Amino acid sequence: MNFYFRVFLLILFGISQMPCIGQYDLKKQTISGMEGQVMELLGNAMPSKGKASSKARPLTTKIYLYQPLHLVQLENQNGSFCTKINGVLLDSVVSDKLGHYQIVMKPGEYSVVVGYENGFFVPYFSGLDGVAYIHIEAHKIALLNITVNQKASY
Repeated sequence: MNFYFRVFLLILFGISQMPCIGQYDLKKQTISGMEGQVMELLGNAMPSKGKASSKARPLTTKIYLYQPLHLVQLENQNGSFCTKINGVLLDSVVSDKLGHYQIVMKPGEYSVVVGYENGFFVPYFSGLDGVAYIHIEAHKIALLNITVNQKASY
């Protein structure tokens, strides 16, 4: 009798926890945002026979989210690096020691830049004059891995 009572309690407890599992999944599905990893590539990144190219290492840094930017809003631009951005900063997040970051964002269009040394690194350019546009969709997490290659040679 004692054995059946324990089984009954275990089943009852399991059934009572089912709504909690569903709520967790629902919360996860309603989040919009962005996540990824920031890596830094240093030295010789050119693949060649007999020589190993340098490997990227995790970078702890700040990732900035701006209203969509254009090239004219970057000051002292040199390739993918600039010293100042004349735009509307909306949010930022710091990557951890493994370079991982995650941020909750409202759906919309943003520009993404990375804090690097005494300025900013632009991970990519969008079209002729756009600065790293990313589109965040409702109830989805965008994956954006960033490689800072400012000090790499090719």
